[in-house]
Amino acid sequence: YRRRMTEDGTRTLSDTGRVIIVSNRLPVVLRAEHDEIVLSPASGGLASGLRQVHERGGSVWIGWAGDMPPASRAARKRLVRDLHERRIQAVELTRAESKAYYDDVCNGVLWPLFHYQIDRIPLTAPEWETYRAVNQRFADAIVREYREGDVIWIHDYHLLLVPGLVRQRLPAAPIGFFLHIPFPAAEVFQGAPWCRQILACMLGGRVGRFQ
Repeated sequence: YRRRMTEDGTRTLSDTGRVIIVSNRLPVVLRAEHDEIVLSPASGGLASGLRQVHERGGSVWIGWAGDMPPASRAARKRLVRDLHERRIQAVELTRAESKAYYDDVCNGVLWPLFHYQIDRIPLTAPEWETYRAVNQRFADAIVREYREGDVIWIHDYHLLLVPGLVRQRLPAAPIGFFLHIPFPAAEVFQGAPWCRQILACMLGGRVGRFQ
């Protein structure tokens, strides 16, 4: 990873391109107000921690916008413009997709697996294909946005497959992956039927933290 020190002593992640931040949720929350979709800062730890990087570093942020509030076509066009001005690219999911990907796999399988809560893990996870399809949608958004010199920085267990999916199409791109929760011991992790797929895709990026 290319790094340099700025005049004020701040370390940047790339000295030639942008940082493409990729996370499950965006750093903004959408809500309907009259016939407008209003954006407000998200309060989550990741959004709060990386907001300064995004605002000062000229980065692009890719993430799920959450459930889209009802609005007119004109209001949606204004929303796209507002997000573009903030250098934000929203990945849209249907309610069925968000339930299968986020509720059933991320929170229903991966979270308890990574925290040794084996008794909470269902015996089967038929929603896994939806999780993979959503990860592919994130990867597609990254590939569309990427240009030479950018650094791709993917975050957390919601997007475990994205590093490998991006690597298949951008073999020379710098890809970082930051896991924000503990990784389980091998004997626990090997109990997941898709453990090899997860591990291979995670290793498509550099697992760890920028230092």
